[in-house]
Amino acid sequence: MSDPRIHIAELAYTAYQVTDLDLMERFLVDFGMKRSARTDDTLYMRGTGGAHHIHVARLGETNRFLGGAFRVETRDDLVKAAKLPGASAITPITEPGGGERVTLTTPGGQTLWLEFGAETLPELPTRRIYPLNFHGSHLRPNRPVRQKKEITPILRIGHYVLRVKDAPAEVTWFKTHFNVVASDYICGRHGKPGHPETTAGTFMRLDRGQEFVDHHIILINQSHLEGCHHSSYEVLDLDAVTTGHYHLVAQGWQLDAGYGRHYLGSLIYDYWLDPFGNRVEHYTDTDLVNDDYEPVYFTGGAEDTTQWGMAPPPSFFD
Repeated sequence: MSDPRIHIAELAYTAYQVTDLDLMERFLVDFGMKRSARTDDTLYMRGTGGAHHIHVARLGETNRFLGGAFRVETRDDLVKAAKLPGASAITPITEPGGGERVTLTTPGGQTLWLEFGAETLPELPTRRIYPLNFHGSHLRPNRPVRQKKEITPILRIGHYVLRVKDAPAEVTWFKTHFNVVASDYICGRHGKPGHPETTAGTFMRLDRGQEFVDHHIILINQSHLEGCHHSSYEVLDLDAVTTGHYHLVAQGWQLDAGYGRHYLGSLIYDYWLDPFGNRVEHYTDTDLVNDDYEPVYFTGGAEDTTQWGMAPPPSFFD
């Protein structure tokens, strides 16, 4: 029996409107991205992977989140998407990178682009990963660490977080139409495990059965605010996170929280605010899970979401 769901291959990019493309590019270069293309009104930034771009910034009179894009597995997935209520037709992408897309609007009013056939670029070189030597598990014999003080290169975009006013409806919509399943739930101290109406957040991953995948590709949070809470970008390892942290400190950019290790997903994080107030994250060492994973119903408080390191400020949990 064929799967009626639209099959997402990966997160492609998030897009923002900002008032100064030069300033945004200066920050993103320090954050670890490289320019892929730029027009009079749009900046496309890439990581070291083959994706043409993983971040889009459009020039405008105000600063705001525009939407997120997923790359789908086949063109047939675009055909399925175009049949959803409110969906656009399949349209050619006339911007750098090319391909085709369908535009959707989620129940929470968020713009979602589904894309297929975009151009890929040659991958960029990176240094080797520095494994850690632990007692009883020595992963780095005869391999000294020589981490330079430099910009930490972004590998790829890994996930983003949506804030909506009706999270149960948003989660149901994603689960109904896409190949995603829940990994963990944020219930909070007053939530009841297993009761969607009291669930503050749902981490969702790609549904690939026994194949191990990232703990989440999207997190949907109940909030009085709307839009993107943060976009997250993978870096090589712990040394990359810390080196990137101190480079951004030296450049005078605004730290939000980090570095530290989350409880859910276990990833090591480092959060920054771009010049327009958008939160972006360097991360490494996320959990990889499959169908054998048992979801966690997290009932702790905000202070329990960090296992070690600089905890996020209260504004992080709005």
